[in-house]
Amino acid sequence: MENGKNFQLDEDQHEQLNYLEMEKKKMTDEFNSQRAKMKELFLQKEGELLKKIEENNILVDQITKLKNELDDTKSQLVVDSIRLESDFEVEKRKAEEEIASLQRLVHETIEESSSTRSLYDQELTKLQSYIQYLQKEIEHLKIENSQYQQQNTNQEHSLAPSVVINACKGFAKKLGADAFGSSDEKNTEKTQEDVELLRSLVEPLEDQIKALKEKLRATDEQLQKCKECSHLIMEPGRSTVQTSERMILHNTSTNTSFDMQKSDNLICDMCSNYETQLVKEQQNVAELKNKLQKAEKAAERHKEELIKEIGFRKEMEEKWSEKREEHKQQVAELTKITDCTEQDLKELKQYFNEATKEIKTELSKLTKERERIYQELDKLQKENEHLVGKYTIHSQQLQSEVINLPNTVEELHELVLKNHQDLIIAKIGKEQAEEKVNNLESSFLLLRDQMELNIQERQAIEHSLEQEIKNLRHADKLERERREFVAKNVDVTENEGKIMELETRIKELESEKGELKTRVYSLQQELQTTETVQRDFVRLSQSLQVQLEKIREESDTQVRWQHEEDVDECPNCRNQFSTSKKKQHCKHCGQIFCQNCLTRSVQSGPNLRPSKVCDVCHTMLVKSSAPYFSKEPPMT
Repeated sequence: MENGKNFQLDEDQHEQLNYLEMEKKKMTDEFNSQRAKMKELFLQKEGELLKKIEENNILVDQITKLKNELDDTKSQLVVDSIRLESDFEVEKRKAEEEIASLQRLVHETIEESSSTRSLYDQELTKLQSYIQYLQKEIEHLKIENSQYQQQNTNQEHSLAPSVVINACKGFAKKLGADAFGSSDEKNTEKTQEDVELLRSLVEPLEDQIKALKEKLRATDEQLQKCKECSHLIMEPGRSTVQTSERMILHNTSTNTSFDMQKSDNLICDMCSNYETQLVKEQQNVAELKNKLQKAEKAAERHKEELIKEIGFRKEMEEKWSEKREEHKQQVAELTKITDCTEQDLKELKQYFNEATKEIKTELSKLTKERERIYQELDKLQKENEHLVGKYTIHSQQLQSEVINLPNTVEELHELVLKNHQDLIIAKIGKEQAEEKVNNLESSFLLLRDQMELNIQERQAIEHSLEQEIKNLRHADKLERERREFVAKNVDVTENEGKIMELETRIKELESEKGELKTRVYSLQQELQTTETVQRDFVRLSQSLQVQLEKIREESDTQVRWQHEEDVDECPNCRNQFSTSKKKQHCKHCGQIFCQNCLTRSVQSGPNLRPSKVCDVCHTMLVKSSAPYFSKEPPMT
């Protein structure tokens, strides 16, 4: 009984040991599989982390590129704005200079016109006063002449023209000196190019004034001659009396009646000369007035043109001011956009720096966690190896050792309790390992979520940066298009002139082309006709040679005239002759032909009788006809 019980206990212990070994083996297998899964998961997470780091580096490079592009666009915008401002200032300066020059020109022309008008007025007043003075003198001379003619005795009343002549001469010299002085002053003042038009109008007036001065000099010379003549006529020793307000001297003379008659004639001639000169001077004054009116009209016309030019300049100034305001607004908008982009760029830089710092801290944490996990894995691997080594050693010991089960139930019970405790410890270790695995999985999930959030934020930043860059590129594109449009307008005006020249050149070339086409067509027609004639002549020569050889051969054996019984078919068309119809001969060669081949006729003999001949004979007999193998006559 006791042996049976012991054997049963041994079997139970052995089964329990087998069960424990199986449980341990299952636990080790599960642990190894979990460790392999953990290793694969760790390697996968490490690969994902490396990919994320590479993507982050790529994004950093893209951000730097975008930053550089943004800086380039900003610098380009600044340069464009500076260039626009400089161009605008240059154009404004040019416009102001042109306006100032036009204003100076207007003032100078107005001053010149006013000065010339005042000079003309002075000259006219002087001439009018001189004409009045001459009219008074003429009236006085007429009165004196009538008084002198009424006197029949040897009265000593005669006109002494020397005083008058001297007064007129002094007045004329004074007038000439004033006129020359005014003309010299006027010539010195006219230095600008734009006053040439007024000078061209004034020069003929000056010529007229010079002519009048020459006429005055001539009259002065005539007066001096009259004075000399009067002195020759007057006898010496006659004293002069007091001159009146009209500058008249009464000289005493004891001349004869013949001398008095002679002096009277001289005075009448002088009066008539004065009258003719006065008429001429009045005509000259009228002409000068007309020319002065024309000059005033021309000055008014030029003044109106200058006023129109000033209005045009004002319109241009207004347009330039509008353009300047538009450019200022555009520059202000661009500066606002650049300021906003700079502010956004600063914010993005700050946010990017913060994000990079956070990512670096997260990466440092992840690296530390990875190192810790590596350490734990190494520790677990060592423990596993240690446990495997222990298990193998224990299994070998168990296999080598003899199973010595306890003999008593108490010892067996203690052994079972010990094994149960070992099993509980193994289960606790398994649970702890599972908890560690779960913690690691949760930490990896958290890290993955954080990385996804970082990626989303980075994508949003990239999208905003791309949008800003697109806006800046669009603004730059608009500015380039505007510059290209301005350049194209200039090019279009130049190209229009070139197009007109090219169109005229194309028309000329088309006309030349038409002429050449007609010439080529006529030459082709001539070539075709010459080729056809050459071919016809070649065929004719060949056929004539054949006919000649045939005639020679036949002439050796037979006569030229063929008998009707010897010929059964037409030698030309090879048609058989009918027995009912009579056969017809060619009157020249004597051969027999059918009616269709014997249609031509030639006039022969002194009576010009028509004789039927074949085609070959017709060609040989009629030189102006076409060959028998051609439809058109040969070219002459």
